[in-house]
Amino acid sequence: MALAKIKKIRLIANTKQKNNILEILQKAGTVEITEQKDADLSPDLGELQKAELEYANIEFAIKLLKDFGKKKGILSQAPSFTIKQVEEQIKDFDHKKIVSECQDQEEKLIQAKNALNTAKHEIENLLPWKNLDTKFEDLEGTQTSGIILGSVKTNNFEPFIEGLHRLSGLISSDIIKKDKVENYIRIVFSKELEKEIRQVLSQFKFQEADLPESKGRVADHIDKLEKTIDENEKNLKQVYSALTKLAENLENLEIANDYFSWQVEKLENEKKFLNTEYNFTFKGWMPSKHIDTVKKLIEEKTNEYELSEIETEKDEVPPVVIENNKFLSPFESVSKIYGLPKHTEMDPTPFLAAYFIIFFALCLTDAGYGIVMFITMGLMLKFLKLAPGIRSLVKLLMYGGVITFFIGALFGGWFGLTPEQVPQALTYTTPDGELLFIFQKINALADPITVLILALILGFIQVLMGVTMKFAHDLKTVGKKDAMLDSFPWVVMLAGIGFFILATALNLSPLLQAIGKWWVIGAALVLILTQGRDKKNIVMKFFSGILSLYGLVGYMSDILSYSRLLALGLATAIIGLAVNIVAGLAMGLPYIGWLLAIVVFIGGHIFNLLINALGSFIHSGRLQFVEFFTKFMEGGGDELRPLSKKTKYIFLTK
Repeated sequence: MALAKIKKIRLIANTKQKNNILEILQKAGTVEITEQKDADLSPDLGELQKAELEYANIEFAIKLLKDFGKKKGILSQAPSFTIKQVEEQIKDFDHKKIVSECQDQEEKLIQAKNALNTAKHEIENLLPWKNLDTKFEDLEGTQTSGIILGSVKTNNFEPFIEGLHRLSGLISSDIIKKDKVENYIRIVFSKELEKEIRQVLSQFKFQEADLPESKGRVADHIDKLEKTIDENEKNLKQVYSALTKLAENLENLEIANDYFSWQVEKLENEKKFLNTEYNFTFKGWMPSKHIDTVKKLIEEKTNEYELSEIETEKDEVPPVVIENNKFLSPFESVSKIYGLPKHTEMDPTPFLAAYFIIFFALCLTDAGYGIVMFITMGLMLKFLKLAPGIRSLVKLLMYGGVITFFIGALFGGWFGLTPEQVPQALTYTTPDGELLFIFQKINALADPITVLILALILGFIQVLMGVTMKFAHDLKTVGKKDAMLDSFPWVVMLAGIGFFILATALNLSPLLQAIGKWWVIGAALVLILTQGRDKKNIVMKFFSGILSLYGLVGYMSDILSYSRLLALGLATAIIGLAVNIVAGLAMGLPYIGWLLAIVVFIGGHIFNLLINALGSFIHSGRLQFVEFFTKFMEGGGDELRPLSKKTKYIFLTK
């Protein structure tokens, strides 16, 4: 339950075994090959370029065909294959032929769509002029007369016509089409008046028509365009039919896509090798526990190699791998949202696990929702093939369902129902006369202060743990002296505050309360004396020490943030209660009331579960990232990126 020990390794082997060793390393998926600064002989990049081209072509074909293949449902699963099956599939599948046909069909598709769009756009421009009796070739006018076609806004039409005719009697205008917004006009004029006419056109924002170069009448040209549209729509149908047929090869293309992604990654890593005439070598990172396993795999192919551990160079930072047992590994999905710790820091996963899952349950606080979540996630794990990351998240939510059930039962949350709405056998009456569910001990709606105090106590404990973990980390990294003078006084201070509050709240003996008070005072004095010790001036040392006590405000603010656990828990309960009230009102409707009530009840509670499960995950995670991690972890570690057979479309089985 810590960060894996990462070793820097160097491998030297015979060039003849290069491909075998690359394949072994890729199957093992444990070695990250690093760039070599001293490489002086570059490998032939032809194979890499070919593989990249094949990969890009297959990716293109998949994107083109995905809308024409069978639609996959939400719960549909990716097919499973072994590496050997994938390799055999590639041998039997002519992906180049499919890609070539896809390229041909895409070209036809683009041509048909462009022709369609062009024709439709042209018709749209020509429709206002459909009744124009002047042919295209006559629109240029004569030697002495000109013709202008265009439109003017309807509200400017009369002033516009008056302005034209005021210029001269040698101007005529005809309305070709008129609507509420525009008047489409043909203007015939003497060319001697063109300059004056253009001034009037500009004054009234006349929009001159942009007609195509053609012959004949506009109506005839529109008929031709409509035939073009019909023809290209038929072409499109033929292309869609061909693409639908080609889409039957989608699964094989997806297998080929994953296969060629392996080849590209393998060849890209080969670029990092230092090559000589007879040997090749590379350096990389590898978890120490896998070194012997990889050696055995290589020895099955050849003895002409040497794999050895080497020292890291100055300022070289190893990558990071988080290692946890099967129970804790799902919580890594929470840790990785924040980012990986540095290689010198602690893995926060084991420390956040209990807090995260309890906080998640406190935000949801409904035992019924917990049961539904547990069953749903359990069924998904059993019957669906999920990617490793998704599987971890589903498993984490299944844990959340279990803890939510127990905490929900403690708080009396059962699908937003009240004790009065369930059979008497499922309830009991307290000595104070309050009716509660069986196992219920806290009524958050009636007594929210108790829940608030519980949330703040949990927050105080986690913040104190975070500060203690910083002290432990500083002991290992910055030295005992600095850790004892910088971090440890804050551990003592927060522990003292906790002891004093506990002694006072429980009304313990005056002696214990006095011990708590002086404990806090003593810790404050230590902070004043130690926190400004790096200052040269004694006065500045003192004031820096005084100012360091302001850090208490930050810690108290962090603890108050845990009050959101109460807010989200109440939100879940109140929304559930509201859903039940609406369902009850719907039940009173005649004939279909019972059906509507069922829809409201089920739909409302599904919505409440989904929205509040999401909120619970986000806010529980936020408490870890902002209030907990920042106490002891800087983060920013680089994840180990080993050469491996990653998949996008299929599941690999052994």
